[in-house]
Amino acid sequence: MEDGVYVLIKKGDPELVQKRRFLRRDEYTIGRRGSQLAPDIAFSSPYVSRRHAVIRKIGNQYTISDLESKHGTEVNGAPIRQTPQPLFHGDLISLAKGVVELVFFAEGSELDVTREFSFPLLHATVPAAASSGLVINLERREIRLDGARIPLTGKDMDLLTLLYQRANQAVSYEEIMVAIWPERMIHAEISVPDVGRAEINALVYRLRKRLGKYGQKVTTIPRFGYMWEE
Repeated sequence: MEDGVYVLIKKGDPELVQKRRFLRRDEYTIGRRGSQLAPDIAFSSPYVSRRHAVIRKIGNQYTISDLESKHGTEVNGAPIRQTPQPLFHGDLISLAKGVVELVFFAEGSELDVTREFSFPLLHATVPAAASSGLVINLERREIRLDGARIPLTGKDMDLLTLLYQRANQAVSYEEIMVAIWPERMIHAEISVPDVGRAEINALVYRLRKRLGKYGQKVTTIPRFGYMWEE
């Protein structure tokens, strides 16, 4: 069982994405790497606190606790605090509102660690769109328009997910930069990625075109950002 318990990095530093970290000790800290501090699972984003969260094994149960991080920790979309939160196979761990995402696995010792990985269906946090011609399946990262699958790039889907999960709420340019381009952080002292407004606008334009007549759901908030309007 021990060899089959791990977290898989779904989102974060580009060189770490789809890498597994097996949990063979009773405690692993997650946080931002620094010159004098090296968390067990470390990321570079300044939105991740130095000591952001900790995974502990208590008896036969793995748990996760937030370590009073500035931008919070969520499990399957629900914020957690310092009280240990049990982890179950397939749980999605999110740091700093999705800047970093990890998936928890407990598959058993017979797990073939050499096989090609594909993400399983995670617990649903947002229902599919109610519009008759547009179906948004965030679990499968799939969009269908009048029954036909719409091809989207990874960043197209990341933007749609961000806006759709916060439907009818304005999302700022800065939030979009951090969520869509975490790999473009220059260094820890600068809290916003090196991304210009023109690049964001181009991504929005492309997403609107992909969505056809439903592209108008992505509305512009002047001098602030964008919103998915239901």
